[in-house]
Amino acid sequence: MYSESIILKEILEAREKRARTQTKLISMFKTTLVSFTLNIPGQEKNNNIFKKAHELGINLLEKELGIQNVKVVNKVVNFTVAGTEAFLNIDMDPIQLKKITVSIEEKSDLGRIFDFDVINTNGEQISRRQLNLAQRKCLLCNENAKVCGRSRKHSIDDLLIKIYQVINAHK
Repeated sequence: MYSESIILKEILEAREKRARTQTKLISMFKTTLVSFTLNIPGQEKNNNIFKKAHELGINLLEKELGIQNVKVVNKVVNFTVAGTEAFLNIDMDPIQLKKITVSIEEKSDLGRIFDFDVINTNGEQISRRQLNLAQRKCLLCNENAKVCGRSRKHSIDDLLIKIYQVINAHK
């Protein structure tokens, strides 16, 4: 059985590898990059339910891009201890792409567990603030999600119960 500190170390290492992958893909394809993960608290980041939700998020993004006649240049999906991650190189203005990903995140409760990071060709992440949009809301209380997360306002168990409810409602 893994100890909590070993799992945390592996998650941090996987996140560092994710950042290196982002840099590599931007350099290789010279396009805007979407790095897509799920917002899942706690140590359990990988199971079939989370993988299906992640797959749905990719499908929603690809469908929206298709509607706008935008092609994905390159797509990589990895399964890590930090959760399923997808990297999509897309030849599109990063601000416009961020508007698309935010609209997906805001359309439903399921979108609120999606984490679409849009990174420009200089390696800079496009923020909601750059679009004059409000910060993400907490899944449980609708306050600022970052504030709730940092203060640990809600238990991991309560958050996970809500996340499973949201995912199961979209099967």
